[in-house]
This record gives sequence, C-alpha cells and structure tokens, in this order.
Amino acid sequence: MAHDFGSMGTVVSGAEASTTPGANILPEMPRANFYLMHNPEGWEPVKLDDGGWEWLPVLKRLLIKPGVNGVRGGKGGPDDSQARMGYQDRGWTILSRELGYIMRYPCKRGYSYYLTWDKPIKAGRRLVVRHDAEGYNDFRRSLIEDGLITAPIPEVLVGVLDSYQKQIDRNAKDIHIPTVKAKIDNAQALITGAREAAAELTGKTKPKRTRAKKAAQ
Repeated sequence: MAHDFGSMGTVVSGAEASTTPGANILPEMPRANFYLMHNPEGWEPVKLDDGGWEWLPVLKRLLIKPGVNGVRGGKGGPDDSQARMGYQDRGWTILSRELGYIMRYPCKRGYSYYLTWDKPIKAGRRLVVRHDAEGYNDFRRSLIEDGLITAPIPEVLVGVLDSYQKQIDRNAKDIHIPTVKAKIDNAQALITGAREAAAELTGKTKPKRTRAKKAAQ
C-alpha cells in the first residue's frame, strides 16, 4: 500500500524549523538542505496547456553540505556564507528560503529536504517522488512578476533557441525516418512559439504568456 508523506512535511522558512512529533519517517538517508538559485543565462521554453509558450527561469540547487559547492563545516553546523557569496559574485541570484520553497521531512538518521512541489510517497520498498509541475511553474513565473529574477536579455534566449536549431540540423539527414521527423517537427514548433514568447518577455516589464493561434476557418 502506498503511503503519502505529503501531509507530514514542514515548510522551512529559515535555517531551522520544527517537525511534527511522531511523524512518519521517510525510508531513506538524509537529503541535504539547499537554496534555490538562478543564473542569468538559465532560461527554458515551457509549453502551456492552450498550446502557447512561455519562458521560465531554470533554478539550480546550492546544497548546504560541507565539502560541496564551497560549503564549510564547523561546530555550529554547515557554513554556507562563502559559498553563497561566491555564486553571487559570478552573477547568480540566491533565492531566500523565506519564499517557502522547501519542505523538511524526518528520515533515517536525520531529515530530508525536498522542493515544496515534490511529494515523497512510499510504494512498497520504493520511495516515489511526485512533482507538481504546474505549481512549480507558477512559482517560477511569480519570481519574474515580483521582480525577484530579472527578465533575460534577448541574446540569452536566442542562444537557447540556437541549441534547439542545432538539434534539428544534426537530425536533418534522417528526416525520412518517421520518428526523427516527428522530433524535428516538435523542435521547430517549439522554436516558433518560443521566439514569439521571447519577444514579449524581453520587451515588457511584466511578461504575458503567449496564446496558441486559432487555425484559419
């Protein structure tokens, strides 16, 4: 029988947070605490339910684990100050954990830290993590709308689209193969829709999502 741990998580809004006494224990070793961070070049096109496209920031994790990413160990626990400063000096934006994007769960020998939109579920001997993509995308979108992440310059998005065009060029010789042609068609549709969304995002303070065009009657 699957066990849903979603109700036992504790939102972490600072360095420390309490956990519900007697909560069930995740069947895994601890997963490190972390910050979410963003590099100005990290953007990806995301398809909407209506067929349109939008651009959202790609968020990476800065693990708070001694010996990783420049995090130091100490008697008082991990010291991540130098690690955060190092990334900030290289242009990264470190997102405050006060935004509520982390959930903490008790596990074997400590705690595991997950994204708020990731829900661990025990299924037999396995631990399955369900991801709420829509909720996570809403969060990423809000970072732009609230000014916590600056909209990208056009050249950055052009560079991302160039990588998709290179994929098309590499596969062009095999376009006679149905599966390859389907991939090329999908990539071309992505480029077309994402290019329109890029024009809106880089040209306005508050970006609007593109809507799929209706077919001509």
